[in-house]
Amino acid sequence: MRKAPVADKIRALLRQGLKKTATRWSDEAIGQHFSREVYWLAVPEVMARYIRKAVGTSRFSAGWMDFLVLEHLRNRLPVRRMASLGCGQGSLERDLARLDAFQHCDAFDIAPGAIATAQREARAAGFDHITYSVADLNTLSLDPGAYEAIWFNGSLHHVDALEHLLGQVAAALVPDGYLFLNEYVGARRFAFPAPQRDAIVACNLLIPPRLRKVRHPDGTVAVRETSPLPDPIQVRAADPSEAVRSDEILPIVAELFDVVVCNGVGGSILQFLLQDIAGNFTSDDPEAQGVLDLLFEIEDRLVALGVIPNDFVVLAARPKVPPAQSA
Repeated sequence: MRKAPVADKIRALLRQGLKKTATRWSDEAIGQHFSREVYWLAVPEVMARYIRKAVGTSRFSAGWMDFLVLEHLRNRLPVRRMASLGCGQGSLERDLARLDAFQHCDAFDIAPGAIATAQREARAAGFDHITYSVADLNTLSLDPGAYEAIWFNGSLHHVDALEHLLGQVAAALVPDGYLFLNEYVGARRFAFPAPQRDAIVACNLLIPPRLRKVRHPDGTVAVRETSPLPDPIQVRAADPSEAVRSDEILPIVAELFDVVVCNGVGGSILQFLLQDIAGNFTSDDPEAQGVLDLLFEIEDRLVALGVIPNDFVVLAARPKVPPAQSA
């Protein structure tokens, strides 16, 4: 029997990985990972800090998405056409529709279950100017010059074929169009460098035991004693697309686009430090709020000193003008 060529085996493994990713993000239970009890950005004070950093100015108090729209597209709303790549269950497109940001929006995601939910929610909201499609962003083709704005909301770090996809985005934007990112750009597979790992481990010990209580699905409660550091091998096993080339996003964007704004929003310590214990940090608990303030200060100082990077950014960029056109 002829052995399958190595290339065939690699393609088979890639298909298996994509199927696993699509299944994972189609599962309606995925929403539990972003609940108030477990997700770091579900803590109101953490999200407020994230927005302040994303906006980068005290004169704007709305969300990061509103900021990007009003700061860069204000004079041409609604734009003719937008796209959302890796749209998930469609919350971004619905929020943009409520802002009357577009006449039409094309949205793509690899997970059929997520697309079905997005379609259902859009219909319920009366938004018939959003088209949802199942697509693999690694092989996606976009119409040249078709869009005034293209969005990634926490989805680009799931893409392996960054050069292909961002090349498609650059060509699909009109000359004065925008790429908008709200994205994780830290270490791939969360394989953090030693200073960042050490900071997370140390900060875990600064949290009082009562605020480190984890409520398990079976109803039991236990104090988290060990470090909340992710295992890159387990990360890949759970979702082969997770942070697959996240550390290369900003360099590749810089090759193809002129970056207009890139605001670091932290998350380098807080993302995993608050995982599974976020629900313990309530607004009516002075001690919990004091701990949050301390963690904010530590993360900010370590980033400012260059000890750790900003793992999340909010970015606006325009496609580079080819030399022949700019001459």
